[in-house]
Amino acid sequence: MNEDKHFRLDELPPEHPMRQHPFVAPDGYFDTLPSRVQARVTHKAKPAFSISWSWQRTTASLVGASMIALLVWQTLPQRQESLPSEALAGVSNDVITAYLDEQGVNADELADSQQLHSSMGNDTTAIQYLNVQPQDIQQHIRDEEFFDNPNMGS
Repeated sequence: MNEDKHFRLDELPPEHPMRQHPFVAPDGYFDTLPSRVQARVTHKAKPAFSISWSWQRTTASLVGASMIALLVWQTLPQRQESLPSEALAGVSNDVITAYLDEQGVNADELADSQQLHSSMGNDTTAIQYLNVQPQDIQQHIRDEEFFDNPNMGS
């Protein structure tokens, strides 16, 4: 070798460590590589939907549920009970008349409608006041069926 320590690799003997390939794979290494990699890799099936517990998520859920409950409680209308007759006993007729005038209700029409409703009773007695004969009802039914289905008579 030279005194300035430069050398050529092909001048070294073949067994010299500098002439050996630094990255030599053992025999059959690449033949068995896929099966070894496959054996090491374990395929874990991930669930489609998973939720993990955390105090932040729990706190946020509780705050959200509390806000919804508060909004529902605030926006629901209060149930109004019917007033007992004693509560209205102290109200004078003049105040009631003034209230009805403000609402645009005519007291005479209100009295007439109350008399009409009380005289009618229930729905079965209301038909008696119509002065309708059974023959007229049957004729009306036939006429309605004819207009709904004109081919029925032929």
